[in-house]
Amino acid sequence: MVEPSPREPESMDIMYLLERLEEVLGAGTRLPFTSRALVDDEECFEIIDQIRLSLPNEIRQARKVNADRDAVIDQARAHADQIIKNAEAEAYERVRDHHIAREAEAQGEEMIAQAERRAAQVRREVDEYAYRVLLDLDKRLAGLVGTVRNGLHSLQPAEPEAPDGSSVAEPGGQVAH
Repeated sequence: MVEPSPREPESMDIMYLLERLEEVLGAGTRLPFTSRALVDDEECFEIIDQIRLSLPNEIRQARKVNADRDAVIDQARAHADQIIKNAEAEAYERVRDHHIAREAEAQGEEMIAQAERRAAQVRREVDEYAYRVLLDLDKRLAGLVGTVRNGLHSLQPAEPEAPDGSSVAEPGGQVAH
């Protein structure tokens, strides 16, 4: 009779039982001049019965292993899908951020260009204003110079007479004082 394996007290390990069946068949007495042997059929049937009892447990274990494997594969696929989704989202954010940064840079450059154009316009306006002020000042000064000359001319003493009765003029047509 076959003893249960120490790993599974209620059911035999299939491999152990098959090895035991092989031993029983190998230990049979050979009949001379044939390839047949006499074996203990009772012991063989007992081992076969134990194999039958052990098969459902082995099948359950195999199914559990397959289910566990499938669960691990499903979990790995879900994890991989999540990693891919995260990577795609991050790539999208980076592209979007890059796009936003490019737009901001373009807007910044446009604002600088506008500021430079405005500064050039203000410089032109200031130069035009200064020119008008200086032109007005020049006209006023010219008017004042004219007034001063007229005042000098009106206050100018009469021309001195020379001993012969003619007036003395300096070179350039001006009369000496």
